[in-house]
Amino acid sequence: MGHFKCIFFVATCFALPGIWRNAPASFEATDDAMAAVPASMMGVPRNSFASNASAAHTSNKTLIMASTVLSSPGYVVMTGAGSPLGASNIATRKSETRAVGDKKITANSASGPASNGATLPSSSPLILYTDVTSGPNSGGEGNNGTYLTIFGAHFGATRGTSTVTINGRAVAQYILWSDTKIGVQVGHVSSGPIVVSEGGLASNSDKTFTVRSGHIWFIGPGVDNSTPASCATMLAANSYSTPWGLTNHASHTESDYDMAKMRTPTVYEGCLPEGSTLVFLNGVNYPYFDGNGWHASLTVDDPSATSSSFLTFMARPGATAILGGEGWSDVGIRNKAEHTSYTVYSGLTLIGGETDGAGGSGLDAYIDDRVVGNTIECPACAGQAGAMGGATGTVALGNVITDVSVDTKHLPNGSNKQYHDVYFQGNGFEFGWNRIYNTGAYNGFQINEDGSTGFYNFAIHDNDIADVNGSGINLSDIDPSSGSVQIYNNIIHHTGVRVASDGGEGDPHSCIAVKGYGSATGVGRAEIYNNTMYDCSSYLNNNPSATAACAVLIYPNQLNVTTNLVNNIVSQPAYAGTSTQNVYICAGGSTIGTLSGSNNLWYSQRAPRSSGPATRYGTIANPRFVSTTDYHLQTGSPAIGAGIPFAGLTRDLDGTLRSIHPAIGAYEYSKSDSAGLPSPAEVAVTPAAVAPFFKGKHRVILLIALVSIILICIVRGIPAVRTGGSR
Repeated sequence: MGHFKCIFFVATCFALPGIWRNAPASFEATDDAMAAVPASMMGVPRNSFASNASAAHTSNKTLIMASTVLSSPGYVVMTGAGSPLGASNIATRKSETRAVGDKKITANSASGPASNGATLPSSSPLILYTDVTSGPNSGGEGNNGTYLTIFGAHFGATRGTSTVTINGRAVAQYILWSDTKIGVQVGHVSSGPIVVSEGGLASNSDKTFTVRSGHIWFIGPGVDNSTPASCATMLAANSYSTPWGLTNHASHTESDYDMAKMRTPTVYEGCLPEGSTLVFLNGVNYPYFDGNGWHASLTVDDPSATSSSFLTFMARPGATAILGGEGWSDVGIRNKAEHTSYTVYSGLTLIGGETDGAGGSGLDAYIDDRVVGNTIECPACAGQAGAMGGATGTVALGNVITDVSVDTKHLPNGSNKQYHDVYFQGNGFEFGWNRIYNTGAYNGFQINEDGSTGFYNFAIHDNDIADVNGSGINLSDIDPSSGSVQIYNNIIHHTGVRVASDGGEGDPHSCIAVKGYGSATGVGRAEIYNNTMYDCSSYLNNNPSATAACAVLIYPNQLNVTTNLVNNIVSQPAYAGTSTQNVYICAGGSTIGTLSGSNNLWYSQRAPRSSGPATRYGTIANPRFVSTTDYHLQTGSPAIGAGIPFAGLTRDLDGTLRSIHPAIGAYEYSKSDSAGLPSPAEVAVTPAAVAPFFKGKHRVILLIALVSIILICIVRGIPAVRTGGSR
């Protein structure tokens, strides 16, 4: 045993210098997942921090031995009042290589609490939202009730043995399955939580489905030019296998359409009992007018709707169903906007056909409507409107708004400055997970300017907004003194492209504009946080003297309203006019409005005329995006772990859990965001890594230690051998 100990000590003497000499072999945990671990967490039992890494608390930071972290298979959960977020469960990252200064480490990948309190590993399915939240559990196709589309992440590319349950019971039919979207038919379930299970892991369960009464009806791709029968007769004849057909009258003159003689979508809408779902099957394509006189392919008028009994218009999951078309009806679907309707629109392609510059839209939604997973277009639309309209209580999730005002035959210079991709007016709305791109409209998302005190209690979040001529998001009338105004987790890029057809050089060309035209008198704060903005003002290439071209434009119209900028990234290319303008924050030549904030990251590839006041609310540094079209963060980005927690913000745009030290911008950092990162094997000790230690005074110290150990072995080892030999 004595000789064995000697050999062990000698080997250790050779190995330790290399371990401590190499940066990756140990690290000080300033990484966003490991930093500021409270002392109360030291020495806690299994399934907590200490069970997954050797830790020594030093100067309020933690020294983690890389050899232990690399071999740790479990994810780490920080709990308790001593954590930076109180008693919340905060999970670190598993098997993820990150940068800490000039060191690369492997820590834990995204894991953490679902909103229902369960702790989910990173690969667990995540439900973000659904198209419908209620419906019948019988009737329809195969008597299996309504269709349900689930949106989220980590569902798996194909279903395999994965399942969807509602209140613990499996759904009846799987129609569509991808990693981010699932379409099912609910079957005879009862009301309760929706859970996706994939690979043995269950999703969050905070999204629910409520069973309610209602009938399900179908429109198919077939043509039916017969005169409509009575509603009772048509309803009795309808089923999944015998859907209604539509006329193909094909006149460009609206007055030629007669609902008494033609089967248009609105003829059937007028027959639907309250609580009904009208399903459009694959291949439906109706660009024509409906004969109702509202210039639409489908006009919705539901005066008796309530929050528990309303109409739903949807495409069967995976189907392509089109209402509207360029050169035909002005609007795909128009809510007459005479009543609170609670109408649901899901999975449809809606095209505004206006060509005379007098408006047009793909969808005009109204009070408390729910708009999910639709594609909305309006190729030749202009005037005073938007390709999608919304009002108080409208919820718009996961829609694609594209091909807006791009028809150069009718709009050679894009739209006028009063036509936008999305145009909302009202309070209490939500606009999330939508994508706006390939447009010639002026603003991406426009809050109406109506001279009121302003709108409030709304959230614009997790959107990808690009290719707009004016501002990505324009807040014209807001009143945060009356309720929350929140803009977060958005990617806003390639905006401020050019002047509108009726505009001038003083018009805003920005990623976000806070105009403050409202008359609010109370003190309030608009919260703009964790957004990523890139290429906000390319109009400066055409007009270097444009004074309202910057990333964030804040007019001084409502000085009682403070724009609070926190955790945002702004990165501007080198414009022709960069050196003569402030490309970060501006006010169109006026004094900038009331501003506050911190932890923002600002960058311009060319030095701007001025960086103030941006530098008072953040740092000038290159955010190091993966590319100019991929705004995830590379290794070593100064945005990693440099943000501050924001109340209620738990996930990034990808659905990844936010760290206790969140990244600045819309994305958290993960190893998949950067190419060429080292594998755990790269931190192993090798002869080449140890060799540099054997120089100068280090060689003398090593030799002294080695001689000392050998002498100890000689003195203590011999008696041990003799004793062993006498037995």
